[in-house]
Amino acid sequence: RRRSARSEENRFLLDGPLLLGEALDCSAELEAVFCEPDADAAVLARTRAAGVELIPVAAGALAKVLDLANPQSVVAVAHQRSAVTSELLDLAVAEGRPLLALVGIQDPGNAGTLLRVAEAAGCAGALLTSGSVDIWNPKAVRASAGSLLRLPVAAGLDADDLVGAVRSHEDRAIQLVATVREGGMAPEATDLTGARVILVGSESQGLPTGLVAAAALRVTVPMDGSVESLNAAVSGAILAFEAARQRRLRAEQDHS
Repeated sequence: RRRSARSEENRFLLDGPLLLGEALDCSAELEAVFCEPDADAAVLARTRAAGVELIPVAAGALAKVLDLANPQSVVAVAHQRSAVTSELLDLAVAEGRPLLALVGIQDPGNAGTLLRVAEAAGCAGALLTSGSVDIWNPKAVRASAGSLLRLPVAAGLDADDLVGAVRSHEDRAIQLVATVREGGMAPEATDLTGARVILVGSESQGLPTGLVAAAALRVTVPMDGSVESLNAAVSGAILAFEAARQRRLRAEQDHS
C-alpha cells in the first residue's frame, strides 16, 4: 500500500477480477494472485493456465490489507512496466499523435481517469511529472480501468526537464500545449494534430507559470455561467478528444 514499498519492489497491486483479466489479456508480468473463497472461478482458471501462483486466503482477509473502498475478493501482485520519456516523444513524432502530460495531479481518481482518456483518445502515451500522485496507487490503478497496463506511461520527470526534452528534440518536431483558465485559444481553433504534449495542471493550482510560458500553444475551454474551472480529468478529456477529432478530419481530407 505504501508508495515507497511499491517503488523499492517495482511492484503494484491489481484489485478485482476485471483488472486481473485485463492483465492476463495483455500478458502483464504477474508475480502472484491472492484469492478469497468466493473469487471468480473463470479468471482463477485463466490465472492457473498462465502459470501464475494462486494463494488462497480467508474470506475478508483482503479488506484488512487493501486501502480501497469495497475491495474485491481477488488481488494480484504485478510488476511495474514504465516507459522512457525520450522514447515517448519519439513515438509521438513518428505516429503524429499527442502525449497527455499530468503535471502535479494529486487525485488518484483523476490520474487514473486521465490515463483511460489518453488511451481512448488515441494518445501515444502519458507522462506524469514529479509531484504527481503515484500512478501505481491502487485507487489510480482501479480508475485507469486497465489503461495503465496497455498505455506507455513515463513518470517522475521534472517539469523543467520535460521542457528541455521537448525543446531539444530533433527539428523541434513536438510542441507543448498548455491548458489555461483564461487567455488561450479555444480547443477547436488550436492545431492539435501531429506531435503535441498536452499539459494538464493540478486540480487546485493549474499549471506552473514557467511551464505555461514555455508552451508554444495555450488553450482555454470556453465556459458559460459562473464556473471558474473544470475538473482536471474533464479538461484533459476535452483536449485529448479534440485532438482525436482533428486527426480524423485531417485523415479524411487527405484521403479525399
